[in-house]
Amino acid sequence: MLLVLNEYLKEYPVKKKIVQALYNNGISVKGDKLFLNNVEVSISSLANALNVNRRTLYETIKFINKNDVVRTIMENISVIPDISKISLLMGYEIVTIYINIGSFPKVLWEVMCLIKKYSSYIKEMYSMNSDLESNFIRIIFYSEIDKNIFREIDEIPGINRIVINSPVKLNIICNKCEIKICPHKISSELSKTDIL
Repeated sequence: MLLVLNEYLKEYPVKKKIVQALYNNGISVKGDKLFLNNVEVSISSLANALNVNRRTLYETIKFINKNDVVRTIMENISVIPDISKISLLMGYEIVTIYINIGSFPKVLWEVMCLIKKYSSYIKEMYSMNSDLESNFIRIIFYSEIDKNIFREIDEIPGINRIVINSPVKLNIICNKCEIKICPHKISSELSKTDIL
Protein backbone atom coordinates (compact mmCIF):
# COMPACT_ATOMS: atom_id res chain seq x y z
CA MET A 1 0.00 0.00 0.00
CA LEU A 2 2.81 2.39 0.81
CA LEU A 3 4.12 1.97 -2.74
CA VAL A 4 0.77 3.19 -4.11
CA LEU A 5 0.64 6.10 -1.67
CA ASN A 6 4.26 7.02 -2.40
CA GLU A 7 3.52 7.14 -6.12
CA TYR A 8 0.70 9.66 -5.64
CA LEU A 9 2.71 11.72 -3.13
CA LYS A 10 6.19 11.65 -4.68
CA GLU A 11 6.03 15.37 -5.60
CA TYR A 12 4.86 16.39 -2.11
CA PRO A 13 7.52 15.36 0.45
CA VAL A 14 5.82 16.90 3.50
CA LYS A 15 2.41 15.44 2.63
CA LYS A 16 4.11 12.11 1.92
CA LYS A 17 5.72 12.15 5.38
CA ILE A 18 2.36 12.89 7.00
CA VAL A 19 0.47 10.20 5.04
CA GLN A 20 3.17 7.63 5.84
CA ALA A 21 2.89 8.49 9.54
CA LEU A 22 -0.91 8.16 9.42
CA TYR A 23 -0.64 4.84 7.59
CA ASN A 24 2.07 3.42 9.86
CA ASN A 25 0.09 4.33 12.97
CA GLY A 26 -3.25 3.04 11.69
CA ILE A 27 -4.89 6.48 11.60
CA SER A 28 -7.65 6.75 8.99
CA VAL A 29 -8.96 9.88 7.29
CA LYS A 30 -12.75 10.09 7.00
CA GLY A 31 -13.91 13.37 5.56
CA ASP A 32 -12.05 16.09 7.41
CA LYS A 33 -11.50 14.01 10.55
CA LEU A 34 -8.86 11.55 11.71
CA PHE A 35 -9.65 8.29 13.48
CA LEU A 36 -7.76 5.62 15.36
CA ASN A 37 -10.24 2.80 14.72
CA ASN A 38 -13.46 4.48 15.99
CA VAL A 39 -11.80 7.09 18.21
CA GLU A 40 -11.41 10.56 16.76
CA VAL A 41 -7.87 11.94 16.89
CA SER A 42 -7.27 15.63 17.57
CA ILE A 43 -5.74 17.48 14.62
CA SER A 44 -3.71 19.67 17.01
CA SER A 45 -2.31 16.70 18.93
CA LEU A 46 -1.36 14.88 15.75
CA ALA A 47 0.23 18.01 14.25
CA ASN A 48 2.35 18.36 17.39
CA ALA A 49 3.30 14.67 17.34
CA LEU A 50 4.35 14.89 13.67
CA ASN A 51 6.12 18.21 14.21
CA VAL A 52 4.08 20.01 11.54
CA ASN A 53 1.63 22.90 11.84
CA ARG A 54 -2.14 22.33 11.74
CA ARG A 55 -2.48 24.10 8.41
CA THR A 56 -0.11 21.61 6.76
CA LEU A 57 -2.09 18.73 8.25
CA TYR A 58 -5.40 20.22 7.01
CA GLU A 59 -3.90 20.68 3.51
CA THR A 60 -2.79 17.04 3.54
CA ILE A 61 -6.30 15.91 4.54
CA LYS A 62 -7.76 17.99 1.66
CA PHE A 63 -5.25 16.39 -0.74
CA ILE A 64 -6.24 12.91 0.48
CA ASN A 65 -9.94 13.66 -0.03
CA LYS A 66 -9.43 15.02 -3.57
CA ASN A 67 -7.75 11.82 -4.82
CA ASP A 68 -10.10 8.80 -5.03
CA VAL A 69 -7.36 6.17 -4.73
CA VAL A 70 -5.58 7.81 -1.80
CA ARG A 71 -8.92 8.58 -0.09
CA THR A 72 -10.09 4.95 -0.43
CA ILE A 73 -6.86 3.66 1.09
CA MET A 74 -6.78 6.18 3.93
CA GLU A 75 -10.48 5.73 4.82
CA ASN A 76 -9.90 2.03 5.40
CA ILE A 77 -6.76 2.09 7.53
CA SER A 78 -7.15 0.55 10.98
CA VAL A 79 -5.10 -0.64 13.92
CA ILE A 80 -4.91 -4.31 14.82
CA PRO A 81 -4.43 -5.36 18.44
CA ASP A 82 -0.84 -6.36 19.21
CA ILE A 83 -0.26 -8.58 22.24
CA SER A 84 3.44 -9.13 21.59
CA LYS A 85 4.55 -6.74 24.35
CA ILE A 86 2.55 -8.56 27.04
CA SER A 87 2.83 -12.12 25.72
CA LEU A 88 5.90 -13.01 27.75
CA LEU A 89 4.11 -12.04 30.94
CA MET A 90 1.44 -14.58 30.08
CA GLY A 91 4.00 -17.32 29.47
CA TYR A 92 3.73 -17.25 25.67
CA GLU A 93 6.77 -17.64 23.43
CA ILE A 94 7.36 -15.15 20.61
CA VAL A 95 9.35 -16.02 17.50
CA THR A 96 10.15 -13.28 14.98
CA ILE A 97 11.71 -14.42 11.71
CA TYR A 98 13.35 -11.69 9.61
CA ILE A 99 13.35 -12.42 5.89
CA ASN A 100 15.38 -11.17 2.94
CA ILE A 101 13.43 -9.11 0.40
CA GLY A 102 12.02 -11.40 -2.30
CA SER A 103 12.03 -14.54 -0.12
CA PHE A 104 8.81 -13.97 1.82
CA PRO A 105 6.40 -16.40 0.06
CA LYS A 106 8.79 -19.35 0.16
CA VAL A 107 9.84 -18.73 3.78
CA LEU A 108 6.23 -18.29 4.94
CA TRP A 109 5.22 -21.56 3.26
CA GLU A 110 8.12 -23.52 4.76
CA VAL A 111 7.63 -22.06 8.25
CA MET A 112 3.92 -22.94 8.18
CA CYS A 113 4.78 -26.50 7.10
CA LEU A 114 7.18 -26.81 10.06
CA ILE A 115 4.57 -25.50 12.49
CA LYS A 116 2.16 -28.12 11.18
CA LYS A 117 4.83 -30.83 11.39
CA TYR A 118 5.61 -30.05 15.04
CA SER A 119 1.93 -29.44 15.95
CA SER A 120 2.72 -26.06 17.50
CA TYR A 121 -0.27 -24.20 18.96
CA ILE A 122 -0.38 -20.59 17.68
CA LYS A 123 -1.98 -17.76 19.65
CA GLU A 124 -1.34 -15.02 17.09
CA MET A 125 0.59 -14.51 13.87
CA TYR A 126 1.50 -11.29 12.09
CA SER A 127 3.65 -10.82 9.02
CA MET A 128 4.87 -8.05 6.77
CA ASN A 129 6.00 -8.44 3.15
CA SER A 130 7.24 -5.07 1.95
CA ASP A 131 9.52 -3.80 -0.77
CA LEU A 132 10.50 -0.83 1.40
CA GLU A 133 11.01 -2.21 4.89
CA SER A 134 12.25 -5.38 6.51
CA ASN A 135 10.07 -8.42 5.96
CA PHE A 136 9.18 -10.56 8.93
CA ILE A 137 6.87 -13.17 10.39
CA ARG A 138 6.03 -12.86 14.09
CA ILE A 139 4.38 -15.85 15.71
CA ILE A 140 3.15 -16.02 19.31
CA PHE A 141 2.88 -19.55 20.64
CA TYR A 142 0.76 -20.54 23.64
CA SER A 143 3.69 -22.34 25.20
CA GLU A 144 7.29 -23.32 24.64
CA ILE A 145 7.69 -24.98 21.26
CA ASP A 146 9.78 -27.97 20.21
CA LYS A 147 13.34 -26.68 19.85
CA ASN A 148 14.05 -28.95 16.87
CA ILE A 149 11.93 -26.62 14.78
CA PHE A 150 14.68 -23.98 14.98
CA ARG A 151 17.30 -26.27 13.47
CA GLU A 152 15.00 -26.75 10.50
CA ILE A 153 14.04 -23.06 10.26
CA ASP A 154 17.77 -22.24 10.29
CA GLU A 155 18.14 -24.23 7.04
CA ILE A 156 15.45 -22.32 5.13
CA PRO A 157 17.07 -20.03 2.53
CA GLY A 158 16.04 -16.37 2.73
CA ILE A 159 16.01 -16.05 6.51
CA ASN A 160 18.60 -13.64 7.87
CA ARG A 161 17.73 -13.61 11.61
CA ILE A 162 15.45 -15.25 14.15
CA VAL A 163 14.61 -13.55 17.46
CA ILE A 164 13.11 -15.76 20.16
CA ASN A 165 11.50 -14.10 23.17
CA SER A 166 10.78 -16.68 25.84
CA PRO A 167 9.65 -16.71 29.47
CA VAL A 168 12.14 -19.55 30.15
CA LYS A 169 15.84 -20.15 29.46
CA LEU A 170 16.36 -21.94 26.15
CA ASN A 171 19.18 -24.10 24.85
CA ILE A 172 19.00 -23.82 21.08
CA ILE A 173 21.66 -24.47 18.50
CA CYS A 174 20.84 -22.19 15.58
CA ASN A 175 23.18 -19.97 13.57
CA LYS A 176 20.59 -17.21 13.13
CA CYS A 177 18.86 -17.31 16.54
CA GLU A 178 18.97 -14.50 19.07
CA ILE A 179 17.36 -15.45 22.38
CA LYS A 180 15.80 -12.98 24.82
CA ILE A 181 14.49 -14.19 28.17
CA CYS A 182 11.75 -12.54 30.24
CA PRO A 183 12.05 -13.21 33.98
CA HIS A 184 8.68 -11.61 34.78
CA LYS A 185 6.23 -14.36 33.80
CA ILE A 186 2.95 -13.88 35.69
CA SER A 187 0.72 -16.60 34.24
CA SER A 188 -0.32 -19.50 36.42
CA GLU A 189 0.79 -23.06 35.90
CA LEU A 190 -2.83 -24.01 35.14
CA SER A 191 -2.80 -25.88 31.84
CA LYS A 192 -4.68 -24.53 28.85
CA THR A 193 -6.82 -27.69 28.69
CA ASP A 194 -8.09 -27.00 32.22
CA ILE A 195 -9.34 -23.61 31.08
CA LEU A 196 -11.07 -24.87 27.96
